[in-house]
Amino acid sequence: MSSEPVVDVRDPAVLGDPMGGYDRILAASPVCWARLPNGEEGWLVTGSDAVRAVLSDPAVRNDPTGLPGQGAQTQEETFLALGTPPEHLPYLRASLLSLDGAEHLRLRRSILPAFSASRVATLRPRVQQLVDELLEKLATASETVDLLDEYAYPLAMAVVCELVGVPEADRPDWYRWGKILVEGDPARITPALGEMFAYCHKLVDRRRAEPGEDLLSDVVARDDLTDVDAVALVVFLVLAGHETMAHMLANAALALMRDPAQRELLREEPELWPAAVRELVRTDGPVQLARLRYAATDLEVGGVRIRAGDPVQAVLGAANRDPAQFGCPHHADVRRQAEHGGREGSVGFGWGPHFCLGVALAKVEAEVALRSLFDRFPAVRPAGEPAWVPLPRARHRAALEVWLR
Repeated sequence: MSSEPVVDVRDPAVLGDPMGGYDRILAASPVCWARLPNGEEGWLVTGSDAVRAVLSDPAVRNDPTGLPGQGAQTQEETFLALGTPPEHLPYLRASLLSLDGAEHLRLRRSILPAFSASRVATLRPRVQQLVDELLEKLATASETVDLLDEYAYPLAMAVVCELVGVPEADRPDWYRWGKILVEGDPARITPALGEMFAYCHKLVDRRRAEPGEDLLSDVVARDDLTDVDAVALVVFLVLAGHETMAHMLANAALALMRDPAQRELLREEPELWPAAVRELVRTDGPVQLARLRYAATDLEVGGVRIRAGDPVQAVLGAANRDPAQFGCPHHADVRRQAEHGGREGSVGFGWGPHFCLGVALAKVEAEVALRSLFDRFPAVRPAGEPAWVPLPRARHRAALEVWLR
């Protein structure tokens, strides 16, 4: 592609207001040539139909190995070019985020039972217990509290760590590692990843010697998964399960605090809470960009010709607010999801083969956490305007200070 990028997603106007920034890009073109977060040029896909087409097409893949336009790089060479230490490569290659096709499906199927709707339903009482304990602790505060650090993060961390099998004493390390990875400083990321991989190997050995009723114990008991597979799974699940979930809760809570009509509707009709969660993920989801992918063949998306080897980045946040797909797209209306059963084409949890593994757990966790928060503290309100974290990929607030009463 020889033309100059239409937009740079690292533009401060986008970083300072991710929702508004990507909405403006969508209004200009559902598929445009852009400068992407990693600095390279590629296609930015924002329209709802185009995003779903890209995410469901097996010809758009995570691994650029052997594709034209990438210098015939293997995925290993791509990681090394980004400064990845060679000893980290096996874990990155084994990640669900890196795999395509049959290998991705094999690893995904190995842990699917732990995230089934029936299994997650059995976790609801424990989620409620954790929520009640955190709210009881918040109730002792006489001033403002940070709902992100004192409620959303501890809950998300506790739930995913109990599911996976990470001991409570080790969870502060995961909180620290997650913060480092989100900040994106390579000088800090490399040692943090090394610490994570070393820790996970020790945890794998511990679960093999002393199995429990957790996902990792099930994983290490399988004959078809290596220790590298197990470590990659733990890293992926714990990081995705607490970082993304915490900001999902904070974003949704803030949206409801600012919408008294929706709060009153949920108070009068609490059976709408599951629909409310789906709708709030659509309008206020924490993930703006899907993982960078590459076209394996020539494609046409949204009337635009994409050539084999071209980078392709789908913008979930823009697709979820596409006026061609949703009426009043910026307004969270819980009845919308209740009436359509969540089948309006939202990509808040992804789409296609990489659709979020933990969607059932995320929905239960959010429903219990948000409903309980507003039941316990019906007057909760933001103490000022929360600042954005300047990230092109995510819609995160730096903190969420609130008055509870």
